[in-house]
Amino acid sequence: MKYCFSFIFFIFCITTSQSQVDDYINKYSKDCENTKSFFAEHKNEFDNAASTCGLSAEFLFAIVSPEISQFSYLQDRAETYALKVFYVQNGKDYSDFSIGLFQMKPSFIESLENYISANTELKSKFQKFLFTKPDEKQARVERIERLSSLQWQIEYLALFCVVVNHKFRNAVFVTDKQKLCFYANAYNSGFHRTEEALKSVKGAYFPRFSKTKYRYMDISVWFYNEILKK
Repeated sequence: MKYCFSFIFFIFCITTSQSQVDDYINKYSKDCENTKSFFAEHKNEFDNAASTCGLSAEFLFAIVSPEISQFSYLQDRAETYALKVFYVQNGKDYSDFSIGLFQMKPSFIESLENYISANTELKSKFQKFLFTKPDEKQARVERIERLSSLQWQIEYLALFCVVVNHKFRNAVFVTDKQKLCFYANAYNSGFHRTEEALKSVKGAYFPRFSKTKYRYMDISVWFYNEILKK
């Protein structure tokens, strides 16, 4: 039954509405070209991060490629400032904006910390990501500093993949693209969700502030295919 469900998900993933993907690419053509150029410029960093989680640089990049294609420097500056003021002082319940090229939230980072802290093997292997006193102000200051760094965001992306791989280690994927659909859904909607929920995402919710919505995983797969052509 599990293999049957996996096959159904595979069919669901590859039979996406191509017209919707084409619409996104045409609407954000310059942004998409800039996003592909970003990968070419930073491929070495993605390669290094990918080596820590057993995936390819192209796979890692594809997970966050939709976010990169929607990045706004002005919005990022405003939301980073808000985090420095409100999150640092009072925590994620007061401010939890997505910042950086990969649009990561402080709560996302805290969730990764909590997951690896709860596992002895992961905690030992990824100690560099943890804080001695994670709930104190200084830890929140450093989280925002890290999230303001592209290098740290790339490392957090690899850590996210480690966590997803560990949590869903029994999940079956027919192809890399099917697996990418799953990881992209987990990144976009949260790795706290169940395997079944992440394999059955139907709605189109991306970009957040756009009137026209698309499925995040569809855009990820498009970028993945484009990069593999190079």
